[in-house]
Amino acid sequence: MAVNLAVLSLTTAVNFRLRSTVPGGDTYSARRDVSEPEVLTTLERCFRLLAGNRRSSIPKTPSNAGTLVARCLKRPVFDLIKHRVTRMDHNLFDVIWPALKRYGTVTGNGSKASSARSNLSNTADEDQGSYGVVAPDFESYVVFTEFFDPFIRELHCVSASGDLSDHPLPHFFNIEDEEGEEVPPDEAIVTAIAQYDLDPTCKFVQAGILECTRNLANYSLPLTLTVNQLEEVEREITNQLMSPEVIDLMAEGSSEDEAGTYFTLNEILDQPSRIRAQLAAAGLLLPITEYELNDDRRLHGKHWPYGRGVYVTTAGDLAAWVNVQDHLRIVCRTSENRPGLIGRAYVRVAKLMMIFDRRLEFKRDQKLGFLTARPHAVGNTLRFCLIVRFPELSKTSDNLRHLCVVRGLCVRDTIKRDMVRISNQQSLGITELQTLQDFSRAVHNIITLEKELSLNNSMKIANLITGMFRKRAKASRNPKA
Repeated sequence: MAVNLAVLSLTTAVNFRLRSTVPGGDTYSARRDVSEPEVLTTLERCFRLLAGNRRSSIPKTPSNAGTLVARCLKRPVFDLIKHRVTRMDHNLFDVIWPALKRYGTVTGNGSKASSARSNLSNTADEDQGSYGVVAPDFESYVVFTEFFDPFIRELHCVSASGDLSDHPLPHFFNIEDEEGEEVPPDEAIVTAIAQYDLDPTCKFVQAGILECTRNLANYSLPLTLTVNQLEEVEREITNQLMSPEVIDLMAEGSSEDEAGTYFTLNEILDQPSRIRAQLAAAGLLLPITEYELNDDRRLHGKHWPYGRGVYVTTAGDLAAWVNVQDHLRIVCRTSENRPGLIGRAYVRVAKLMMIFDRRLEFKRDQKLGFLTARPHAVGNTLRFCLIVRFPELSKTSDNLRHLCVVRGLCVRDTIKRDMVRISNQQSLGITELQTLQDFSRAVHNIITLEKELSLNNSMKIANLITGMFRKRAKASRNPKA
C-alpha cells in the first residue's frame, strides 16, 4: 500500500511539473498529459514519417507542406510538446494529422476541375490538406507554441528571430480616428480602390476570389461546440447576415428583390444538390465533401453537419459560411466579365467586415491577430486567390514558381498546363490594405514579365517571317539561269 501511494505521489508530482512548464498553464492546457502508450506510439510514427521527408532546401509552398511541418517539428520540439493536451482535450496529433494525408485535385463536388472558376472551388484558400496543420481549438496556439511559432513565421514570411510584433488593428482603408480605430472612409478612396483591375485586357487573370474569416470571442471553434452552442453561433451570425445594412451590401449586382438565401449544410451535402453545383461553378464551395468519415470528425466534430450553413447572394457572387471550421467565413468572387477586378471584391468584403467588427466581438490575439482554425489565415485573415494564365512563363514552371515565391506568393498547378493558382502568403503583421497592395503589386509584376516575354517572342517571330519574305523576294529578283 505504501509503495502504491509513493508511485501515485511521484506520478502526480511529474504531471504537475509537466503542466507547470506548458505555456499558459491551466488556463490553456488540460489537467493531464498524454500517457496512453498507443497515442504516444502513433505520435512517434507520425514524427518519423515526417522526419523522413524533411528537406530544408526546397521552397516553402503548399505542395511540400509535409516538409514544412517537419522542419518546424524537430526532435527537441517534438519531445517537449508530445505529452501536452489542451484545455479542450486535443493533443499534438489533432494538430498535425492533415500533414499525413494526401488529397487529390478535385473540386468540391467530387468531379475533376474543368474551368477556371472550378479550379477555385476546392480551395477558397489552401486548406489544411495543403498546409498540413489545423488548430483544433484556440488554446493550441499557446499549448503548442514551440511548434506553431516557427511554423506560422515561415507561412507568413515574417522574421524568423525575435519577438513577433503586435498585429495591427483592422485597417481596410487606413482612415483612423484619434484612438487609432478605423472610421468610415471617404467615397473617393473607396471608388479608387474598387476600380483597381490587375488585368483590364482579361488575357491573363481567368478568375479570382477573396475571403475573410472571423470567430466569436465567447465560443470555441465549431469542432468542439455542443449542439446548443452551434445553434447559438448560427443564430448570432445569421441575425447579422439578415440585418438591413448587410442585406444592402449583399444585394449588390443583383436585380432580384431578395438579396440572398440561407441554406443549411444538409441541403449542400444532399445528392444531388443544385446549390452545391452552383457554388462549385462560382468558385465559392469550401472543401466539405472531400474527406473520409474519420477525417470529418477530426475536422468538424461529432455533430457535423448540424448547426451549419451558408448564405448565398442571389447574384451568386458571394457566400457567407457559418460554422464550417470557423464561425464566419466570407468568400467573394470577382466579376466573370472582369476577373482581374479585385478592387471591387475587396471593397465589398471590407464593408461587410467593418460592419461585423463593429457589431460583434471576435477572438483576437495581440500577436497573431484574428485567430482561425487554419494557421495560414491568422492575422487579418484576408486570402486572395487568382487563376492566372501564363502562356510563356509556364513553359519553365520552376522559374515561374521561383518568381512567385520570392514575391511572397503561393503558387499551385491546375489541370491546365499554362494556368496556375496564385494566392498571398502573408496576412500576419500587416493591415488588410497592405495585404491588398502587396498581393496586387506582386501579381502585376509577374503579369508584366509575361507580357514582355510574349512581346519579345512575337518580335522574334515577326523578324523571322520578315526574313523569310526577304529571302523569297531576293530569290525572285535573281532567278537561276
